[in-house]
Amino acid sequence: MYRVIAYDEPTDKAGYVIHDPVVGLAASEGKLTISSSQTNTLSLTLNQANKLFGKVRPMHTHVEVYDSDNSELLFRGRALKPEREMKSNGQFIQTYDFEDIDSYLIDSIQRYIEIANATPEEFLKKLIEEHNSQVPEYKQFTVRKVTVTNKKDDTLRKVDYQTTKDAIKKLLIDSIGGSIIVEYKDGKNYLDYLKSPGQDHSTEAPLKIAENMQSAKVAIDPSKVITRLVPLGAQIETQKPDEKNDDSSDDGTKLSGTMKAVNGDWGPAIKFAAKCMKTSVSDAEVTIIKDVIKHESNGSETIVNNWDSNAAAGTPSMGLLQFIEPTFKKYCLEGYTNIKVGFHQLLAMFNDSNWKSDVHTGGWGPTGSKRYDKLPVDIVPSGTGGGWGSPFPSAGHGTFSGGQLFGVHAGGEFRQNGFHDGLDFGTVDHPGSDIHAIHGMKITRIGYMAELGYFFVGHSDDGYNIDYQEAFASRSDIHVKVGQYVKTGQVVGERTTDHLHIGITKKDFDYALRYAFTNNGTWIDPEPLIFGKSKQTRSLNEKNFLSTKTDDSNSPLAKQELDIQAGIDMFNKAKAAHLEYAMDYRRADILTNQKHADCSSFVSFFVELAIHETDQTLYNTETLHGFLKNHGYLLHYEGTNKTLPAMQTGDVIIMGKKGQSAGAAGHTAVMKDADTVLECSTGWSGGYPDGADVFEHGKSSNPTLANWFSYDANNWSGEWYWYLYRFSGNIPEQDSGDQKGGTIKSGVRYTIAPVNDGKDYLDIPEFQKEFGIINGAVTWDNIKDPAQLLTKGKAWIKAQKASTNTFTVSAIELNEYERFKVYDRYLFINPYVAEQQLLTVISKEIDLNKPHKSTMTFGDKTTKLTDYQNDFKKVSKDVESLKSTMSTIDGDVSSMRAGTSSTELATISEQLGTVDVPQLKKDYEGTQKDIKNSKTRLDTAETDLKTVKQDDETTKQTLAEYQQTLAKYQQTIAGLDERLKKLEGGNADGGGV
Repeated sequence: MYRVIAYDEPTDKAGYVIHDPVVGLAASEGKLTISSSQTNTLSLTLNQANKLFGKVRPMHTHVEVYDSDNSELLFRGRALKPEREMKSNGQFIQTYDFEDIDSYLIDSIQRYIEIANATPEEFLKKLIEEHNSQVPEYKQFTVRKVTVTNKKDDTLRKVDYQTTKDAIKKLLIDSIGGSIIVEYKDGKNYLDYLKSPGQDHSTEAPLKIAENMQSAKVAIDPSKVITRLVPLGAQIETQKPDEKNDDSSDDGTKLSGTMKAVNGDWGPAIKFAAKCMKTSVSDAEVTIIKDVIKHESNGSETIVNNWDSNAAAGTPSMGLLQFIEPTFKKYCLEGYTNIKVGFHQLLAMFNDSNWKSDVHTGGWGPTGSKRYDKLPVDIVPSGTGGGWGSPFPSAGHGTFSGGQLFGVHAGGEFRQNGFHDGLDFGTVDHPGSDIHAIHGMKITRIGYMAELGYFFVGHSDDGYNIDYQEAFASRSDIHVKVGQYVKTGQVVGERTTDHLHIGITKKDFDYALRYAFTNNGTWIDPEPLIFGKSKQTRSLNEKNFLSTKTDDSNSPLAKQELDIQAGIDMFNKAKAAHLEYAMDYRRADILTNQKHADCSSFVSFFVELAIHETDQTLYNTETLHGFLKNHGYLLHYEGTNKTLPAMQTGDVIIMGKKGQSAGAAGHTAVMKDADTVLECSTGWSGGYPDGADVFEHGKSSNPTLANWFSYDANNWSGEWYWYLYRFSGNIPEQDSGDQKGGTIKSGVRYTIAPVNDGKDYLDIPEFQKEFGIINGAVTWDNIKDPAQLLTKGKAWIKAQKASTNTFTVSAIELNEYERFKVYDRYLFINPYVAEQQLLTVISKEIDLNKPHKSTMTFGDKTTKLTDYQNDFKKVSKDVESLKSTMSTIDGDVSSMRAGTSSTELATISEQLGTVDVPQLKKDYEGTQKDIKNSKTRLDTAETDLKTVKQDDETTKQTLAEYQQTLAKYQQTIAGLDERLKKLEGGNADGGGV
């Protein structure tokens, strides 16, 4: 029996009973549905006599359902819209639907945020924390238990204005599995996220047809099967280059510089004024202008000449260059009109079209036309490097310890590779709480990363991604929004920790995160950008820093480009030295006199020269992979394709499968440019001794680049497999600018084609045999690496559901219906419906008035591809075994017929007496015919098994018939075999049977 209690408001402590057959209260109808995959629901139909009739308020009224036998709370939920009806007898009834309290999670919206490197528990708590901040206390949840632990490869999770329930489903349950379980207990709502809820009951008595379960219905749903998977990654971003929306572009229109004398020297200000006026000034001309200043004012910006004719006329000359007021007004620029500011006078001087001839000692005066009314550039505060500024302007440049500096320095040894990908501003060395924008940008991302806390990223029109992190103790400390434009110097947040980390890259930000501890040029030193070209003097104890790593900002790695000419020069020296191919110790000659080399020593040294690597180690085709990956190269392709893709300068080709390419089993070469490959090899014309065993194959060579590669691919000894590595500096920088700034998404997505022989799909042969080709796409929005996308696709195939089988049982047919719990797993045996298996209770439909009509569904038996393959192999093996047995029996009967003469049969007949041997022979003949017919039927069954799903009810019935027929034949054969044994025994000893 069940009891239902109603509450007019969710916060009411005392309710009233509206259904309890024990005390004579009953709803007209009531059905409670408890499900593992859907929200639990309760449907109640009430007549006018019920206390709740006419009182239900949607979203306010709550009900609870209890099991009367043990007072267990089965359901708590809120009312939805009621339905009203008048029956033919004039009685009014109302039907109400109630939804479980987990529906509270649809009452909140998650604001846009990105969270990286968070465990499922950390991520879930962030979502629930946001949910709780938006709803009243009775709708709030406490995260109690989380057993789902994998981080999904530290994937960045993006929440984009979804309901909390949708966010949990999409970013947790659908992504990494598990189940959300909610419970109302002691007036509070609890939420668990469990990897495998429920318990196994494998040791209890199993459910068996005709014993403790009368019948079961099976349903099969193969509609979601995919037999050809197309894995899709993130959308590829494209460029709209003509739009500029922030103040970041360093295109000559935003300048900063010195506008006053430096220790009495006006030279820097003169040069900067000329730059602002878009005119060139030589050092000799700067000297002349300084001489004029000395002659006219001796460097004073405010001095006034009150003794000459101009003074007598009422317009005394004044200031740095001794302009008179009317002349200054003619040449000064809007906004720079103060005659007693020296820099304003310098601008006015350069605004004279004849300034080069007009400025001289011994008296000067402008004679040319006015060049500009307004300054042709924007001047930003001095020291910001052209649109750049400090996040803490009042602190100036300040000082940084080695651990705070970008790159590899003493004090940063605790980091991986000793490398720091940004610049840290501490509260001691750079005091202040307000964080200012260091560059104009559009805010593109606000998120959270484990161990780093909240962060945000901006993208500038001139192509920089700027990361602000480790400064914000909470989300509220970030004062900008995604999509907002900010200008240099604008306050963007508040530092509430001990330091701010600034990271700058021109690469895609997600890509750059992969190289946070790798000095391959992905990250850029912020210090010279923020404070101008000069860095602080390094007064560090770097002599005590034992690491051999250096911070060479001019290296090809730092500049993200290869010095390919250095490698080409070595190639030319090898040609001139008549290099001879050698795989022994002489291969090291490539480092000195270029007399000898093999393919891998040549490529090793070529790349080392191109990246200015001083550690000249020679690698082979096995170890070259690791060297390239550690020195700015990325694996661009691997596979068996026999044609080259579009190539780029510096690309490295390695032929031979890794692990099998040592010695002569591998080869390698490097691209001189997009059309020409260089290699050290033998067998081509022009080699040693008359020429050299180094060759270049291009558009017009013999062979051409394409023919060279095709020859190796088609004549390879052993399995053909090759790799293409590309220098990361060749990876395009993030494009800039759309109609709102930043980038736009093209709609085109990353695919696996570059690492899957040009195919963007994965076939599933076992499924295609059964279901044919069914195309389907699965998208991973955060993945841009084709190799990673391929791995995800293969993993998805392994976990794909082949079909969903469910077994529905009614309560009247099942003993102890109440003891079965949703999510628990029970042993299920029904040879005519399915094999023995441990099935989950996935739903229960409880009829409150007629419990015997309640039903329960076992299943969501999610057959994975590997299970399906095993089932197929098992059936095939069983069929082959039956065929073998029948063949043996067939042979025995044939042998008997062929080897037993009429005389022998007559003798046997005499020995048997009344036994009719000829009839026995006919029985065997008939049995042989039946066996042949059965064999034909089994062959047909085998074909059917390949084309019909194993657990289709019709197929199961057919198989059952086959099994019954076989059992009958086997019983007949066993009887005949027994009679034959007796017969053979009698024939052997001459006795009767």
